[in-house]
Amino acid sequence: MDKNGSEVARIRQQIEEELEAMQLGFSGLAAGSARHDFIRARMEQVGNCVDELAQHIGSANATQLACEIYMNTVTKGGNGAGK
Repeated sequence: MDKNGSEVARIRQQIEEELEAMQLGFSGLAAGSARHDFIRARMEQVGNCVDELAQHIGSANATQLACEIYMNTVTKGGNGAGK
């Protein structure tokens, strides 16, 4: 895999991990603003990853890929069904 492909794969994995962590935050023991802050931080990280991914594959493709990862990770219960 070329360097660009390796970076795309790394960023894709990071997005998936952030979304899985975010989903765990929904059902975690923390309550109120602590939970909200945790989830917001994960979403900000996803946004940063999408921005970085856009440098490699373009903005539209990065957004589409992030949405696909979201659908595969969050709506499937975060069980890695999108892997």
